[in-house]
Amino acid sequence: MRSHQRLSVSKEMNALKKKKTPIWKNPAFYLSILMVVVVAFLFFQIVKLNLLPNTLVGIIGIVLLIFIVLTILFGLVLGHSRKGFRIFGIILSIVLILTSCFGSYYLMNANGALDRIASDDNYDRHTIQLYAVKHSSLNSEKDLNGQTIGILKNSQRTYVNKVIKQLKADKDIKFTTKTYDSSVELVNDFLGQKIDCMMIDASNLSVMEEMDGRQDIRSEIKSIYKYTYYVKKADTSSTADVTSDAFTVLISGSDSRGSINETSRSDVDMLVTVNPKTHVVLMTSIPRDYYVETTCEASMGCGNGEKDKLTHTGLHGIDTTEMTIEKFMDMDINYHVKVGFSTLSNLVDELGGITVNNPQSFSTGNYSFQQGTIELNGEQALAFARERYSFTEGDKERGRNQMRVLTGILNKVMSPSILKNYQGIMNTLADSFQTNMDTDDISALVKEQLSSQASWKIYTTSLDGTTGTAYCYELGDNASVVFPDDNSISEAKTNIQAVEHGEDPPYASQS
Repeated sequence: MRSHQRLSVSKEMNALKKKKTPIWKNPAFYLSILMVVVVAFLFFQIVKLNLLPNTLVGIIGIVLLIFIVLTILFGLVLGHSRKGFRIFGIILSIVLILTSCFGSYYLMNANGALDRIASDDNYDRHTIQLYAVKHSSLNSEKDLNGQTIGILKNSQRTYVNKVIKQLKADKDIKFTTKTYDSSVELVNDFLGQKIDCMMIDASNLSVMEEMDGRQDIRSEIKSIYKYTYYVKKADTSSTADVTSDAFTVLISGSDSRGSINETSRSDVDMLVTVNPKTHVVLMTSIPRDYYVETTCEASMGCGNGEKDKLTHTGLHGIDTTEMTIEKFMDMDINYHVKVGFSTLSNLVDELGGITVNNPQSFSTGNYSFQQGTIELNGEQALAFARERYSFTEGDKERGRNQMRVLTGILNKVMSPSILKNYQGIMNTLADSFQTNMDTDDISALVKEQLSSQASWKIYTTSLDGTTGTAYCYELGDNASVVFPDDNSISEAKTNIQAVEHGEDPPYASQS
């Protein structure tokens, strides 16, 4: 009887073995393969981002591996005999797949934004524009027959001549040109209708806005033809080990109303010297109207050797601004960062606002800023950084406020809170910032800061000078300038050298 029972049980077990579903026919098997691939891709993106400390990356890898093992255990191994385990394993697989897909998408966007920030295209984009007055009957190049066009005798003349040749030879349009040495005379004759049109590099409009009574010139004119050209940049970078060696970055704020790739005046110029070993940052603000000798390579199209305001060097690209500063400061600048200052507000908002220490109360536009520690959102930060007419020292105090805003941004960026909205911050930076520092250096800086959680000492100082009037090459006329103070420049150089040597800057204030 017992022998018969044992035989019956054995037959039942054999029958169950024969009925066992092959693993490749189990839906959980293919779900597990998909899960492993998706999770592996997520981990690859984390490694590629290269921002997190190695220890944290290792922990994330172990956690992901544990989830993979648990999912396979419940879905395939235990799930063969128990339906509840199989369902739990499938649900866990789906959750892990969806989470990994979302994370990978997030990290891919962040990596793409980082690449765009560090793209620093090899060419600067310029546009030659043909303008007519707003109420003119001229609406396109076809209306130019018999008209008189005013042009400037300046560094963009080569490209203006190309447009003239294109209109005359290729489009068979007959007109005359009148050459002006002075932008003031050109604008006066143009708006006074002594000539019919003016043809200039579009970036020169910002120079013309500096003229008395011409602040609203853009509303008085219209573009009827444009020609885009590109000028090759110079290689001005001087690489450093940014995690161990001191380095200096030029931050140049563009006043461009268009893309970050377009050339325009350098409305903000600031040297930021960083010593990653001593965790000291020194900001040196340079007045935008500093009267300097423009320096660039011949291919960059600037008035090399001509005297002008520093802000006008930006019309020929940030490389021209960098080379000009290097010459009058007698120093090397490692990297540069071009900032679209008009989009600064977006970055501040993505950071959740910033905190600044305001030494004096003032009002500008719709905003009033009280003395003391204040919180600023994006629009407030932009207004705070741009105002100069409320201060006795005008542009110099504006430079100090710009450093205060940058200090507030750095304090937020150097905290772990940056990871909470990393994608939004990176996308905003990609639209507003451009640098010749490569992605590996940027990643190394962030990674080092997240690892060390070090606090930084931030110092600020400004170059001084005296206000006067002098001939400016780009304007072709006299304008208000700031004549550099040699003692101020000497002290600034001493400050920078002190930070580079691991010392505190003697002529700077700590923020």
